[in-house]
Order: sequence, then structure tokens, then C-alpha cells
Amino acid sequence: MTLTRVSADAADLAARAAEIVAAALGTALAERGRAVVVLAGGDTPRAAYARLAVLLRRGNLPLDGIDWLPGDERWVPVDHPDSNEGMIRRALLEPAGAPGRTLHSWLPAAGDPADCAARFGAALADGPLAAGPDLALLGIGADGHTASLFPDAVALLPGGRETPVGPDLPVDAVAVRRAALGPALDPSMAPGVRLTLTPKWLGMARCVAFLAAGSGKREALARALRGDRAVPAAWIRGTADTLFLVDRAAAGPGPDATGRDVRYA
Repeated sequence: MTLTRVSADAADLAARAAEIVAAALGTALAERGRAVVVLAGGDTPRAAYARLAVLLRRGNLPLDGIDWLPGDERWVPVDHPDSNEGMIRRALLEPAGAPGRTLHSWLPAAGDPADCAARFGAALADGPLAAGPDLALLGIGADGHTASLFPDAVALLPGGRETPVGPDLPVDAVAVRRAALGPALDPSMAPGVRLTLTPKWLGMARCVAFLAAGSGKREALARALRGDRAVPAAWIRGTADTLFLVDRAAAGPGPDATGRDVRYA
């Protein structure tokens, strides 16, 4: 089932997203004693994490049974202001009291990005991660990217091989370079290199939840909902449910009342 939920504004969207993540965690922990969650970077998810931390503290959930994974990461140290892992730790794990070891780090900015992504991908095949995530929380960029799956980007594979980023990437995790950065991978371009989970692994999630806020996301959101394959956000759907959690500005004008669930085939 694909479902769009329109919130009044970004604050209401953050609150709703936090409730959905908390509910998914509670269900997975009750059913299997463990939960695996992919987390997005960005300002909209950050606001949701602050609210989620409060819910987790109140809910008395066994936080050592939750595996957290940043869905993508920049090629910077984790203490860098642009690090998704650093943001997730500060905004969610530390306020919630979750053990730091429960977050699976990409360990970026050391060695070769392609090798780093390959190691992370190999780790996904072990233990509770092998079955895929219970929930993948993803953003949508104005260009339609999600995680660090950018239109017209290049995937950097071990051994120096390259391939266009697309829905059929055969690996679970990959290093990417946006085409605008040029053909050469050198230290001056390192901040533009990204590490990301791929559609293959993200599509194993029982529920995929996209967050989109602001009018700048309106066109990309509409294209993703239509299934436009030129938009990376259209490449990923959950095995059971796919949610588009959006605010009124992203949804745009239309007959759908704020707060109403809009179902899509």
C-alpha cells in the first residue's frame, strides 16, 4: 500500500514522523525483540528526531535492541558539522539515551570511498541486518534524489570500476560522485563524495517513509508519486507499505484536506 499523509506544516510533519517511527520500533521489538531502522539526514528529519527522542524516553523501549543505520553519509569525519552520523547521534541517540554502539557507522573519510562502502555493504549481510530494515526513513531532494542516490551520478565500485547510479545497482552500499564534480576523484573533491545504501537494500524495508517539506520539493514529490523513473525517489518502495509524509507546502494546492490519508495504487 502506498499512502500520502498531508500535515499542516513542517512542525506537524516532524511530530507525525516521530510517532510513526516510534510505532514501527514498538511493533518490531514486540514481535522479534529487535528493530532495524534506516535514518535520513537533513533538517526535516532532524526535527523529527528531537521529537522521537522524547517518545523513546517515555516509552521505555529496550533501546539496546534497536540497530540504527544512516542511510547515507558524506565523505567527512563523523565529528564534522556535515556528518549525518554526527547529527543523528546529537539529535536522537544521545537525548534518547540509546547506546552509541547501536548505530552502525560508515567509518567515512579514511581510505578509499569505494572500499569503505563495500565493507559497510558486507556488514549488512550479517545478523539482524540481513533481513533488511523494519523502517527506512528517507528524504526527497528538490532534484528527486533520496539518500545519496542522485540523478546522473556515478557509482564508484572497488577496483576503480564505475557505473551510472540507477535502480538496479547490484550492491547494497556504494560510494557515489555527482556528475557535476567531474571525472577525476582527487582529494579536492573528497567532500563531494557520498556513501549510500542502494535501492536494492532499501527496498527490503517493510515500510519506507519519505519526508518532504516545503514548496521546493513539490515537483520532485509529484514525480516520485507518479513513479517517474528519472527520479531516484521513485526507485524505492517498501515490501509492505510506502508512506509519503509531507506538509501542505510540498503537497501543493489540491482537493486533499490537510490531515487526510490519500491512497495511491
